Amino acid sequence: MRLTNVGKAPVLLAFAIVFVSGCGSDSTGPTSLDATSALQSLALGLNQLNGVGTPTTSEADAAFAAIAPVLDQVNVTIDGASQGMYAFGLRESFPDGTCEETLFIDPLFPPEPGVCTPPPLGLAVILWQSHSASERPDRMILLAGDVGTSNFDFTQADFPAVAIYLTGQDRIWASTSGTLTSQVASTNQSCDIPLPPYAKSGTCSIATFNEQGSVMLSEFVSPAQTFDNTNRVNTVTIGIPSMTLHGVWLAITEVQPVQSPWDYSRSFTRGLSPLLVRVPPLFAPGKSRISIQR
Repeated sequence: MRLTNVGKAPVLLAFAIVFVSGCGSDSTGPTSLDATSALQSLALGLNQLNGVGTPTTSEADAAFAAIAPVLDQVNVTIDGASQGMYAFGLRESFPDGTCEETLFIDPLFPPEPGVCTPPPLGLAVILWQSHSASERPDRMILLAGDVGTSNFDFTQADFPAVAIYLTGQDRIWASTSGTLTSQVASTNQSCDIPLPPYAKSGTCSIATFNEQGSVMLSEFVSPAQTFDNTNRVNTVTIGIPSMTLHGVWLAITEVQPVQSPWDYSRSFTRGLSPLLVRVPPLFAPGKSRISIQR
């Protein structure tokens, strides 16, 4: 599967579509690896970002070195069945008054005069299952929202939260409804990760993430796939019971503009959270078009 980016394609959806081609076998919950091995498996998956940007070895090493000591294992439910997964959280905050329109410059979509949109989706949670450090994850769940209660219903929210679920060789689901409640607290433990290109200065700290919610997702289908025998698209419900996990909080203290979303698409391992949180709303009219080729 290959992604062709046209216009201002969302980084999260681009990541998810390309990554699905790299997922391994559908497993029932392999979480017996140590933290370093589990993160090595995740890094292999990230290296499937063809056309979106692949982290360098030094960037990946720096990012995952910060995560490894605090990597958690949690239990979520997928259609009611408990699944053990590795998990960490990502939080990114900006100075008051930061506007997406002046931070992410895209000549094809100049901002409207007087409009200032605070960067949405400042929080992300990544959950995955892996059975080998030398193979890509078997399942992966990506949740991107904000502190507080995030709404995944695209018909009800101006800036909806986004969830992606990937499993097997070619199956991907995207969120259609649900909520996730998130609270983040910084600890006294600092971390050292490279800043994303749109951050002129900032600080990193280990943080605790309190999460709870439920999200319904619908499966993407291509012309090569068919509906089930009920003529309805397959759906799945992911339950996040009340849990506490660890992650990193990147507090950006001074920003600098970048020219295009594709200039900062490699930012996950430069600042960790930007892979998931610096994305425009999916399917924004006139701003997104994804073409998938096999």
